[in-house]
Amino acid sequence: MRIRLWGGMAVIVAAGLGMQCNQGAPPSQPSPDLNQDLKPVVSIRELMQNIVDPLSDNIFEAVAVDISAKGVVESKPTTDEDWARVKQGAVALAEATNLLMIPRRVAPANDNVPKNAGELPPDEVEQRIRADRAKWLMHVNGLRTEAQKVFDIVEKRDTDALFNVGSDIDKACESCHLEYWYPGDRDAVLKDRASKTSYSKPASSVPRAPAPSVPAGQ
Repeated sequence: MRIRLWGGMAVIVAAGLGMQCNQGAPPSQPSPDLNQDLKPVVSIRELMQNIVDPLSDNIFEAVAVDISAKGVVESKPTTDEDWARVKQGAVALAEATNLLMIPRRVAPANDNVPKNAGELPPDEVEQRIRADRAKWLMHVNGLRTEAQKVFDIVEKRDTDALFNVGSDIDKACESCHLEYWYPGDRDAVLKDRASKTSYSKPASSVPRAPAPSVPAGQ
């Protein structure tokens, strides 16, 4: 009788402990959606004007050649400070692509008008972006890929590669602008680009890397 009673008590105690464990377990919580905290502050145009345009010049203007009556003057990064400026431009450009992935207005609400001839109104640009977010993200990721190449170029101090990647970044920018802001110019620009022969930089000179074709109002 004692053994059975003890066994019964043991079962009751074990069951009670099990109930306490189950009651003490906190309910599972859904993972927080981090995107809920990503709230845009400015428009795409303002991102271009205040981050992309001015800081990408650290890349585009790093390699240049000026030809005048006095002769040819080359400029290229040589010091640690020169290369640090190039790296700053690349970091700003690469990280700006993350900001461009956050849905936001194309232009400020108080300046929601096109700025250049042939440019679509901001509302139409926004509609084109919303209609196919995957295509927009493809363009943004393409720019990021080219910007990240600059990191390795800076480490190697390769001015020839810096000139070439400047051209590739410019093409990535232009491709996006023709898709959304200037679709009416696409055929003419692509035809003009195809008609031009490619340029290889001679070892004795360093041509100016092309500036990005970001519309003045963006």
